[in-house]
Amino acid sequence: MKFYKYSYLSAMIAALVLGGCKKSAFVDLNTNPSTLYSIKPEEQFLNAPITIHGQDFEQFYDNYRRIMYWMQQSTAGAGNGSVTLKTVGNFDYRYGIFYPSVGAILTDVQKLIDKMPDSAKAAYAQIYAIADIPKIYYGFYVSDINGSIPYSEAFQGRYGGTLTPKYESQQSLFTLWDKRLKDIIGILKGAPSVTQVSLGKNDLWYHGDPALWAKAASALRLKMAFRLAKRDPATASAIAKEVVADAGNLMASNADGWVLYADYNFTSGGNWDPSEFRAPKPTMDFMYAQGDPRMHMFYQQNNYTQANLNTAIAAGVYPVGTTWNPRQYVGAPISPDVVATPSVKSWFTAKKVNDNLSLDTVSYLQWRMFQPANNSGTGQSFFPIITYADELFMRAELAVAGITTEDPQALYYAGIDASISFYDQAASKAKLADYAPLGANDVANYKASAAIVYNPAKALEQIAIQEYINFFKQPNEAWALFKRTGMPNSSTALANEDILIDGTVYNIPRRAALTTPATTDLNKVNKQAALDDMSKDPDFGTNIGDLYGRVWWDKK
Repeated sequence: MKFYKYSYLSAMIAALVLGGCKKSAFVDLNTNPSTLYSIKPEEQFLNAPITIHGQDFEQFYDNYRRIMYWMQQSTAGAGNGSVTLKTVGNFDYRYGIFYPSVGAILTDVQKLIDKMPDSAKAAYAQIYAIADIPKIYYGFYVSDINGSIPYSEAFQGRYGGTLTPKYESQQSLFTLWDKRLKDIIGILKGAPSVTQVSLGKNDLWYHGDPALWAKAASALRLKMAFRLAKRDPATASAIAKEVVADAGNLMASNADGWVLYADYNFTSGGNWDPSEFRAPKPTMDFMYAQGDPRMHMFYQQNNYTQANLNTAIAAGVYPVGTTWNPRQYVGAPISPDVVATPSVKSWFTAKKVNDNLSLDTVSYLQWRMFQPANNSGTGQSFFPIITYADELFMRAELAVAGITTEDPQALYYAGIDASISFYDQAASKAKLADYAPLGANDVANYKASAAIVYNPAKALEQIAIQEYINFFKQPNEAWALFKRTGMPNSSTALANEDILIDGTVYNIPRRAALTTPATTDLNKVNKQAALDDMSKDPDFGTNIGDLYGRVWWDKK
C-alpha cells in the first residue's frame, strides 16, 4: 500500500496530462487516433486510480443510499422508512465509469506502448501487464451486478477497432480474466529481458512494484474463484488451490493490500458527506457484546455522558434520580416497521437541553472514515480493493471446505488480527475526532470472547461474520458475501434483521436493473442479444429490470 497526497495528484495530473499540451491538443489526442501522443504510458496510468476511486455520485447513490442500506451497514438519520429501502433508482454508476473512462484510460496505456518502436517496447512489458490488472478488476466489478458486458472489443474504436463491441457472457469473461491474470503473474514474477521502466509515483496503489502487483493479481484470481464457486465449483477449486499453492505470491501483511490512500481533499465534496447516517443495531450489538476493538473506529459514541445527563437533569429535561447508562454505543434498528413504533421512533429525536446541548441517543458512523475533511478534519482517505485480511478469510473458507490443507483456525485468527490492525491504522490516519489507539490486550481479549473463539462446528459462519465486518468500507463485497453465503442473517451470531415493511419481509436486491437499448443506441443489436441470452436463465428474474433476479454467478 502506498500513500500520496491528493495535492500531489492534482499537481501531477495538471502538469503531466494537461500542462504538457494545450487544451485543444488534449482534446485532439482523445478524439484523433493519428495524433502522436506526448503523454507517457506511465503518466496516463496515474488517471486510473483517480477515476476509479474519485466517484462521488457512485458513493452518494450506489453506496450510501443503496447497498449500505440493503446490507445493514448503516441506516437513515431519522431511521429507515419504507421509501428508504424501496428506492432503487439512479443506481449502477459503475457501468458508466467503466465506459468510457476507466477502461479507456487503461487501454490508452497499452496503446501508447504499442505505438512505441520495438526497441522501446521491451522495457514496458511490466507496465503493459500491470495495466490489465485494474482493468480486469473494474470489468469484474461492473459484470458483478450487470452480467454480460463488452470487454475484449471495447475501448478500441479510436484505434481502428469496432464501435459496436460484442457483449461477452460472465462465464466467458471469468475464463478470459483468469487466464490473463495468470499470464500477468508469470510476466511480473519472471526475469525481464531488459531493465523495466517503472510506474513509480504514477502508480498510487503500489508505486510500480511488480511483486506487489503480482500478489494483487493473485488475490483477484481468488476473489473471482469465490464468485465462480456456485456455478462451477470444480474450476473454482482448481483456481483456489493453484493460488494458495503459490505461497510466495500470497499477501504477507497489510502492506501488501491493494488500497489507495489520499488526503482529505480527495473526498471533501458534499456527496462524500456521511453525516446523516446512523450505526446499524445488529452489527453494533454484536461488536459491543464481544468487545470488538473496531467498534470505536466504525461508530461514534452518543453524547449521553454522565456530565451531560447531569446538565439535563438540572435543566428539568430528565427527572431527578435518572440513572446514567454507560453504554454510549447504540445502533439503530433496521426494519421500518420497528422504527415506526413510538418507543423506537423517539430514539431519533434529540432532546434539547439548552442552546449548546442536545442529547442524541443513536450513534452515527465515524464520519472521517468516509470523509476525513468532515468537521474540518485533515486526515487521509482510504479505499480498499482487496486487503490482506480479505485474502486470509478467503483462505480460511477454503481450508474449512477441505479445498486446501491450510489451518483454518490459524487463518481465521490471522484475518482478525489483520483487519483490526488495518482499521486501526486507517482510523489513525483519518484523524478521527475521538481516536484512541488499541490497548495492549484489546485484540487478545476480543479473540477470547464467546462468539469469536474458533468453533469448528460454526467455522463458516464465524468467518463470514468477520468478512462482513471487514467489508465496512466495501459495501459491494458485503453484498456479494450475502449473495454468496446468505450470511449474516437473522439466525447467525451477528443477527442482521429480517427487514419488515408493512408486515412483509422485504427481499434484498441482487443485481442492477437493466434496460432495453434505445433505438438510437449504436450497439443496440449486441446489447439486445446479450439481454435475450441472459433472460434464458430462469434465475435472471421476471424481466430485465428485475433487481431481485440474478446474474450468472449468483446461482440459486
